Amino acid sequence: MLLPLLFAIACAGPGYRVPAPPAGWQRLGAEGDSFAYHNAGGGTMAANVTCDSGEDVPLDVLTNHLLFGIEQRQERARTPITVDGRGALRTRIDGRLDGVPVALELVVLKKDGCVYDLFLIAPPGALTAHQPAFDRFLAGFAQVAKR
Repeated sequence: MLLPLLFAIACAGPGYRVPAPPAGWQRLGAEGDSFAYHNAGGGTMAANVTCDSGEDVPLDVLTNHLLFGIEQRQERARTPITVDGRGALRTRIDGRLDGVPVALELVVLKKDGCVYDLFLIAPPGALTAHQPAFDRFLAGFAQVAKR
């Protein structure tokens, strides 16, 4: 359930920008305002935006929705942070996806009627190595008006 969400079609709301990833990350396909980068070392960073849902759903509920399909979940941390001047929720989870162990960093933020989901997914032993790239990805995130 999580991976299809990475490539969900975004609607006609504001766009966003993130900095280019460091060397070693290859851009995967993009659909609408969603995209992902993959690292040969076993990590994937992705971003997805969904706009105009009409509901004001709390960040923790939005985060939990993203975890459908992750089995044997162990939450390591759930921390409020600020991204692009807005409150966001950063969650660290270990679990299994289709029987394969995974580690996840999920950041969910709401801004101007849109929900932004930012992800880092990696094998459990590789997540820490990819953390600096993901932190840069988050620090450089900014909502921009579509032209």
